Amino acid sequence: MPESLPLFLLAVAIGTYIQAVTGFALGIFLLAAVTLLHLGSIPATATALNIMNLALGAVVVVPQLRKADGRIVAQSLIGLVPAMVIGVLLLSYLNSNAQNLLKALLGAVIIAAGLVLVCRPDPLPRRSSPATFVGTGFLGGFFGGLFSVSGPPIVYQLYRQPIPVQTIRITLLTLFSLASLGRLVVVGLHGDLTLDVVKIGLLSLPVVAAMAWVGNRFPPPVSERTLRRGIFALLMLSGGGTLLMALTA
Repeated sequence: MPESLPLFLLAVAIGTYIQAVTGFALGIFLLAAVTLLHLGSIPATATALNIMNLALGAVVVVPQLRKADGRIVAQSLIGLVPAMVIGVLLLSYLNSNAQNLLKALLGAVIIAAGLVLVCRPDPLPRRSSPATFVGTGFLGGFFGGLFSVSGPPIVYQLYRQPIPVQTIRITLLTLFSLASLGRLVVVGLHGDLTLDVVKIGLLSLPVVAAMAWVGNRFPPPVSERTLRRGIFALLMLSGGGTLLMALTA
């Protein structure tokens, strides 16, 4: 269990609200908070995130599954699945043998996620090749296995495609839900799906559900540009702090 369950759930609440108004960042923010405030381990938090994301995804994705782009999902999964296994195994090794390197990698991923949030890629004139989606899926799967954060490369790639935004969003949610399910299976087979981790994930679900509703019902009264800049600054500070902690330990 986390060192302070109320503080952990507060971080879950803030991260969920950010995700509700931006589309992603729950995992990014929660991992940063857990690392900077010494609330728990990265592996346990990453697995608890899978439970949260899978529950949310089931509610949102299942009714809209037909709207997802099946070709993109299938092509991305070809790269995502094997890379996820590699990421989970590397996480186990680094957590046991090189925790500072693990924290440095997390800091770099948080900074990359902030950059993706403020980037507005121009749509491509035509859909990317299947190999591109496989490659992007591999990158997303690797970081999904390592930190349960598969978003940045996949989000950037999909928002460049000349397809409707609604299709992009449900395709992303479908991929993230499948990634969470796959990671839980891999972690379970590896023997790291403990009762404590499951309890953390389940205890977080009411907070996630409530704050997702709050974020959708009461978005912050600022422009989207201002909101993105604010979240960008928060992620830069979190990522920079995590990276600095790793480098000075």
